[in-house]
Amino acid sequence: MTMKTKILTLLLALAAAMPSCTKLNSGDSFNQTVGGIEYNFEVIVSKMAYVRLTPISTPSVVKGDITLPTTAEYDGVTYTVTQIGQRAFRDYTGITSVVLPKTLSKIEQEAFAGCSSLQAINTPQPLSVIGEYAFDGCSGLKAFSLEASISELGKGAFRGCASLEELAFTPTFTEIPDELCSGCIGLKEISLPSTIMRVGASAFEGCASARSIKVDRSLQNIGARAFSGCFAVESISCMTAAPPVCSANTFDGIPTDIPVTVPMANVSEYRNATGWNRFGNYIGKY
Repeated sequence: MTMKTKILTLLLALAAAMPSCTKLNSGDSFNQTVGGIEYNFEVIVSKMAYVRLTPISTPSVVKGDITLPTTAEYDGVTYTVTQIGQRAFRDYTGITSVVLPKTLSKIEQEAFAGCSSLQAINTPQPLSVIGEYAFDGCSGLKAFSLEASISELGKGAFRGCASLEELAFTPTFTEIPDELCSGCIGLKEISLPSTIMRVGASAFEGCASARSIKVDRSLQNIGARAFSGCFAVESISCMTAAPPVCSANTFDGIPTDIPVTVPMANVSEYRNATGWNRFGNYIGKY
């Protein structure tokens, strides 16, 4: 055997021994156990090796404080977790806290719905989308930070989060989705930034501990029952010149004699506008 043949044979042997490192196609998936929890990783962007994570292990296995993996390796390729799948952890009632991957950009619909023992969860900076009812019924969730990177909130994302006391909206939001904080009985104040133009139906319905509602100057429309059942509200402040359009039941349950502060030049308009006309104690300001 010549030297050239020997070298060629050695190279072929090395190539055969090396992993193929072939990326999976979008839609393909693989399973892997990390930290004692088995997950399914579905490829969503093959070129970038991005995957969506969904647990396979049953709720009886997934308990306490959990840390979700940032990456997963398969066939020599490292995949990056960028999404939590739809209904991924729904009704995993034993989870007490979650550390999300620092690479995460999206939490899909109902991903953590019904996680009634969940008390804490981080919000990594790449996170931009929180799907509909993502945390619905997370009655133990005490705090959630809406980072500036979050630009899209789904309907009812925090519905029934009874222990949530504060939710600060950043200027990235232009509307509050329907049912967003419905039933958040621990919420102490409802304060909306100047970028908010619309408040959806039942957005804050049943926030029975909220003491005040503060609205800046850009609000144009308030949905039906948006603030219904906010029995503890002691004052409303709205800087919008023209009364935001609302329904007759938008403020149902709020005492009618509380001070409502609005622009001085528009007090009369507020007194006669649908929904707003239930209040009798208007204060002109601004």
